Amino acid sequence: MADRVKAAEPVSPAGLLSGLTDKLQELESAVLRQAERFSAVLEIATLLSSVRDVDALLRTVMDRLSSLLQAEAATLFMLDAEKQELWSRVLRGGGQLDEIRLPLGTGIAGHVMATGQSLLLGDAYTDSHFHPNIDRMSGFVTKSMIAVPLRHVSGRILGVVEVLNRKTNVFSGEDLALVEAVATQIAAVLDNVLLYAELRAQNEALRQAKSDLSNALKDLDLLFETEKAVSSAEKQSDLMDVLLSRVAPTLGATAAAIFLVDPGESQGALYFKSVVGENAESLVTVKLKPAQGIVGHVACTGETVRVARAADHPAHDPSIPARLDVRADAVLSVPITVDEGVVGALALLNKPSGFTESDERLATLIAGQAGRSIKVRRNREEAEQRERLAAIGQMLSGVVHDFRTPLTVISGYTELMATEPDEQQRLQYAAVVDKQFEHLNAMMRETLAFARGERELLIRKVYLQKFASETEAYLRQEFKKSPVRLSVVPRYTGPARFDEGKLRRVVFNLARNAVEAMPTGGHFLFSIDREADDLVLRFEDDGPGLPPEIADRVFDPFTTAGRPEGTGLGLSIVKQIADEHGGTVRVESEPGKGTRFEFKIPVGLAA
Repeated sequence: MADRVKAAEPVSPAGLLSGLTDKLQELESAVLRQAERFSAVLEIATLLSSVRDVDALLRTVMDRLSSLLQAEAATLFMLDAEKQELWSRVLRGGGQLDEIRLPLGTGIAGHVMATGQSLLLGDAYTDSHFHPNIDRMSGFVTKSMIAVPLRHVSGRILGVVEVLNRKTNVFSGEDLALVEAVATQIAAVLDNVLLYAELRAQNEALRQAKSDLSNALKDLDLLFETEKAVSSAEKQSDLMDVLLSRVAPTLGATAAAIFLVDPGESQGALYFKSVVGENAESLVTVKLKPAQGIVGHVACTGETVRVARAADHPAHDPSIPARLDVRADAVLSVPITVDEGVVGALALLNKPSGFTESDERLATLIAGQAGRSIKVRRNREEAEQRERLAAIGQMLSGVVHDFRTPLTVISGYTELMATEPDEQQRLQYAAVVDKQFEHLNAMMRETLAFARGERELLIRKVYLQKFASETEAYLRQEFKKSPVRLSVVPRYTGPARFDEGKLRRVVFNLARNAVEAMPTGGHFLFSIDREADDLVLRFEDDGPGLPPEIADRVFDPFTTAGRPEGTGLGLSIVKQIADEHGGTVRVESEPGKGTRFEFKIPVGLAA
């Protein structure tokens, strides 16, 4: 055993000193490296704490990190949540690519993002997650690498830091720890930056929403005010003026016009229905040919036109603004439609900043209001025309109905004239006949006036003594062949103001109804009274009374008591005359006990 154990060779003092010196130098280098790294981390922390231009700062940090680790390239990947990709927010070195985008879960960066685990690779190509296509596209050859998640203290991963190819040797565990420390600081800053950007985006969205809401409220106010004004407009021209007066200033147009298709033109020529702004008065008499100019194009095709310069649109006709002496720069024109199709166009001109999509939407709504209003007014006019035609037919029936009394009087007096030897008496009879012809002419004039949409009342002062006397004479002719006894009692004989011809028709209609209701005889009383400021005519008979089934609708047109010769218009005409005079008519009747009518109108005399 002694042979196999050799004594330790003695070490010289010089050799021992040399070894200690090398060890000290190695320790000193390690300390300097750590100090340099610690200083670099502090420097990066200082940089990150003074965030201004984030992208420029991140480029500086990645450059400093690459220099500190002697790396050939470095990339900071960020998450694009919308596209579900990682994208290279900072790309330093690494070949010819300007940007790298990787689907989540792809490549080393995708794997680190998904797992949250750092990777230290001596040869990247040996790892199954490595994506060599990036090298092929960039011309860079990846060897060693560090990949670290950008993890915020909350645990949220914002992206990945990659450092590639240490220029000497391979990356060490110390290098990995350094990158992780820097990545933590970057993550903290980015989280704040992203939060700030998100808040700023939310604030901007809120400001935009507030602006949109304000504009929407203005639009609603405009539509509400326009609808109110449209409802109160008496004529279609008033309606169009109201629309333009609202929409032009709201949309900033210096001129506006509404064109409607001329219904008298089979080809669809346009005329100015309403104009506001520049040279408005000179435009109202102008007509455009079918499809002439931008407005004609809109009315012809139903397509909206919005251009910054009218001259840029192929349908622009420069002769129109030249003839009208108006500018045509920015133009917005929208069609006005009804159920049957396009009936015109709304044109807005020369907004200094140009018309926007929002302006187009609002103008379309206003044009829609115009179209609906035009349709409603057309329907109303057609309904009024139908009602007038129906009323004319009804009135003609009433006139024919009321012709019978004057004709009866004329017939009776002509018979008297034929047998009367006294010339003076014949002249009196002839005067009565002439008056009945005047009465017939008055009824014809009333019918014609109604056909024209007019209501004619010939109000004048009438003395009731004379009115009662003449009316009684006419009634005597009506009652001459009837067994009914007539009484006329004018208790008021002073003046009143009314349409004498129409009130005489009231008397004749009610008297004739009484005669027809009492074919075997009876008594009819016509009296005249004044009660305060009212003239009251009363008509009473002792006939069979009104049938109960028609008592509550006796004043409705065409309501009859079953008489084959009746038209059902007499009492309807009485009610109409009362209404025209601002008065009333009412009836009291009981089967077997007769009927009583009370016709009341204002005396119409000044106090």
